[in-house]
Amino acid sequence: MRYLCVLVLLVLSGCDSTDDTPDADTIYINGTILTLSAHTEKVTAISFKNGKVQAIGTRIGVMRHQGDITEVIDLDGNTMIPGFFAGNSEFSKHLEQTADIEQAQLSFASQGITTLVDIGINSTELVALLQHANANELLLDIIAIPNVSEIEALVDNDQFTFGLYNNKLKVAGFSLALDGDASDYTAWMAYPYQENPALPKQNWRSEPQLPFSTFYSVFQLVVENELQLFIHAMGDAAIDAIIQAGYDLKLNAEQNQRHVVVMSRYMRNNQLQHYTKLGLIGCFDTSNIYQQGEDDIEKLGLRRANGQSPIKQALEDSLPASNICFPGPMAADTVFSLWSAVNRVTAEGEIIGSGLRLTPQQALQAMSTHAAFQFFEDGSKGELVPGKQADAVILSANPTAIAPGLIKDIKVIETIKQGKTIFRRSAIVDDSSDAQ
Repeated sequence: MRYLCVLVLLVLSGCDSTDDTPDADTIYINGTILTLSAHTEKVTAISFKNGKVQAIGTRIGVMRHQGDITEVIDLDGNTMIPGFFAGNSEFSKHLEQTADIEQAQLSFASQGITTLVDIGINSTELVALLQHANANELLLDIIAIPNVSEIEALVDNDQFTFGLYNNKLKVAGFSLALDGDASDYTAWMAYPYQENPALPKQNWRSEPQLPFSTFYSVFQLVVENELQLFIHAMGDAAIDAIIQAGYDLKLNAEQNQRHVVVMSRYMRNNQLQHYTKLGLIGCFDTSNIYQQGEDDIEKLGLRRANGQSPIKQALEDSLPASNICFPGPMAADTVFSLWSAVNRVTAEGEIIGSGLRLTPQQALQAMSTHAAFQFFEDGSKGELVPGKQADAVILSANPTAIAPGLIKDIKVIETIKQGKTIFRRSAIVDDSSDAQ
């Protein structure tokens, strides 16, 4: 027994002398930290080490990781959240306009975006991105999604390994557009648009941009290559076609292929159950409500306008749904997207679909946690928990603790990629003079 006690003491002594609390690179204190994880309680401090979250918890607990070279940063009452995704951007077009890879990325970083998606690109644009990656010029993680017309040229190209990052560049799959937009009556609807002299003809529902047989063949080819397909579909008829193709291809959620219906804007509630069965993911954009809400009512009627972008219903059905699909070459106004998801207000001040408004917590998760899942990155991003990437945004206020209408006034103070600051707002109160 005496020998056993001595052995226990020696083991304990060895544990005391072992450095089981390696020095952090940075520690953040004195602010609100929203990890967006359902498994964490109140967090008041966080430490980063080697580009990942090292520890979270109370200030006393996290400060035990402070070393001689650890930088301790005072959040000064500001709020830290996981970095945002930009899921439907046309980054290559923006890069062409700016002709400066660093400045092009900083315009996204200034919105708190740490992972951006470059969708619908051609092989030339993809090769240009690869050159920037090989030159170690990427500040952000870039997920490239070429147009499906490039599949034969790229699927056997040894330069690219689908689904894996190489110097912050990853090719995730392929994209195609099945319909257009309601603003010009090209969203393919199951029921006709409201009667209007601008319609091409009476009982107009629009049409698909390619025959179903062609769409099915493309979808089949992508599935056979075990890649993701990102399908632009605004109208519920386009979504019906995707669902039909999914069943014909014998897709199911257990296959975990995570094909994405980009926009999913005018989907019907009964289509959500098919998303669940087929393993489809809806990538929404609630900012359209502000920009086009009144026009939606005029073109589609109040019922369909109210039901658009049903992220809340998807989440209630335990279906991952992101809110990151702002289209175009410019970076999305992420705070505005957050505000729009919580308020669903038009430019004229009318509420569209009051029952579908998200809580601020849900809205934040739709732009980070669920977005990470959409791109098979939920194991490394989307939450500020130990072991995941130290991708974070510092906001001027806590979206979950202020009046919903004030969310749009929040500012992105700083953007952190893998533990390093890549954007910091200028101390001068002038949004046009943001500086790194």
